[in-house]
Amino acid sequence: MFRSILSAQFNLDTRFDLHRAVTDSQWTIRHLSKFKTLAVHAGCVNTIQWNLSGDLILSGSDDRKLAVTRWIDGHVINEVKSLHKTNIMSAKFLPQSGDRQAVSCSGDGVIMVSDLENGNSNLQGTFKCHHGPVYEVVTVESEPNTFLSVGEDGTARWFDLRATRNCTTALCKENILFVCQSPLSSAAINPILPHEFVIGTSDSQVYVMDRRKLSSGSLISPTQSIVSSMKVSSFASNAYRTTSVQFSPEGDQVLASFSGEGVYLFDVKDPASYLPLSIPKSELDEQFSGNPDTKSPSRLRARQSHSFKRVRLRGDWSDTGPSAGMSRTAPDIGQARPTVHEGFMQRMADVLRSMTSLNSPSVTSPPSPFENPIEGPSFLVAETNTPRNTSSVRDETNSRDEIDFVTYESLGRSENLPENQLENMESSAEDSSINFSDDRSETFPHFRNRQDSEQSSSGFSLPRELAGCDEIMEAREVEETSPNSDMLYQAIAKMKYVGHRNSRTAINEASFWGRCHVMSGSDCGHVFIWNRQTGAIVSVLQADTRVVNRVRPHPHEPMLATSGIDYDIKLWAPSSGPENNINIEELVTRNARMLEETRDTITIPASYMIRMLASMTRFRQGNNRTNSD
Repeated sequence: MFRSILSAQFNLDTRFDLHRAVTDSQWTIRHLSKFKTLAVHAGCVNTIQWNLSGDLILSGSDDRKLAVTRWIDGHVINEVKSLHKTNIMSAKFLPQSGDRQAVSCSGDGVIMVSDLENGNSNLQGTFKCHHGPVYEVVTVESEPNTFLSVGEDGTARWFDLRATRNCTTALCKENILFVCQSPLSSAAINPILPHEFVIGTSDSQVYVMDRRKLSSGSLISPTQSIVSSMKVSSFASNAYRTTSVQFSPEGDQVLASFSGEGVYLFDVKDPASYLPLSIPKSELDEQFSGNPDTKSPSRLRARQSHSFKRVRLRGDWSDTGPSAGMSRTAPDIGQARPTVHEGFMQRMADVLRSMTSLNSPSVTSPPSPFENPIEGPSFLVAETNTPRNTSSVRDETNSRDEIDFVTYESLGRSENLPENQLENMESSAEDSSINFSDDRSETFPHFRNRQDSEQSSSGFSLPRELAGCDEIMEAREVEETSPNSDMLYQAIAKMKYVGHRNSRTAINEASFWGRCHVMSGSDCGHVFIWNRQTGAIVSVLQADTRVVNRVRPHPHEPMLATSGIDYDIKLWAPSSGPENNINIEELVTRNARMLEETRDTITIPASYMIRMLASMTRFRQGNNRTNSD
């Protein structure tokens, strides 16, 4: 650090050298302290982003507002009340717009482009193409008119504002790069090679892809665009949702955070870290084929991973925060609902577990990614060939004195949705007259089932009506001559970072800090900072009363912005004060114990608990009438 200062008169890049020296210093990490709190929202702050110059912060919240704040004095430069109906999940400045335009997405599946300066007339574009929550929008600094989005429906979409600024067609067939069997939960762009992007799925898979080989309606299999596939070997029998993926500043490594697990570092450019793909290429083709097969390996893994022993009510945050796990009684800070007696919740868990363990023919089959996700977990009547029309199901449920059933996958899906999203969207689901089909071949005609297609020798599906045309032959020749047509490679995990807890939210973020450190938020309300090379914990910051979701380093200064369940943004910078006095060993032990408990716990809305109790009451009343007769 001091060497960089002394050489300032000889080195024009001293500012960057000094920044690297400061951020790489362990002294800096251990002396980070909170110096400012920006109280600019009335809800959980789900997304924050610095602008390029580092003087403004764009934030989005459960209050459905976008705010642009000047951090130096805390002044809100612009505030936009968006037209999103649920939580804003991600928001980014549009590149080269002078920080006057932003793109945002939310749990209602809508993407909006907003003018941050024009008050009420702020809406510049609306896209309702996704079906279900959209978790991430990503921009490319060199492309001011385009952005990438990924969501629960398994589609990755690339939008170009020069072509269109509005699309109100649900399940739109335009702008699709590919369709994945599993929900897509995170994405990021390579800062060095902008044509590369990384995506994370809900079944532990992480892929680096080349978007130059992808286009809407392309005849070439999306697997041909995969640069590398990443999977942790210990995840073979379980599926862990990817809550965050990010490229390193050098563009050669990927940091991935998994719900219920740790943070993993992958080296995607080092040939020495590559191993042959652990799954057959044909199965990988099936993963991106759009075939809604409920018995596919990814869905089987997801179903198996949703076994549970305990349940909690949505809005119950008693197992989060700095004091969680220290005693049986927890403070009610941020509680959306009062804590329910443990004995009662355990009895409810036993009832749910007995329901799901009954004969599988009685239980409704898991929904496809294109089934209506805004309904959440559906307690359907135990009857085979149950119609999927929403209104008819609910009417039938109300008219029968039978215990309802719930599937593992629908419960797991409700676990991953934002805490207040499902209740907000139930009313709109009841009014909806759209009947979403399970067959993606009807929704997306260019994604056909294998039964209705010609199978090429290289393993990807082609529609019968197009068989024999010149385009198909050219596509086959391209795939057959590809050097990786028979074998793809996957990067192994180079390092694992543990000690934190990530299980309660779907957007928990891990990030790089300089060249030597990585960091992540935690359900215990802390930020964990590790040595990038050794995996050792360097420092821990207490940054939220419940959960820290977002950690964003400043682009030029040794400064950090964090946000989470609290209704504010906290700023951190090194100070001359003492080091953070936190018992790291005790905190890590407590997090490990509570993470094991959380893996066996699912979250359900209070409304579904009431419906389940009502079903049990009707069942008992029916038995009483039968016995009296």
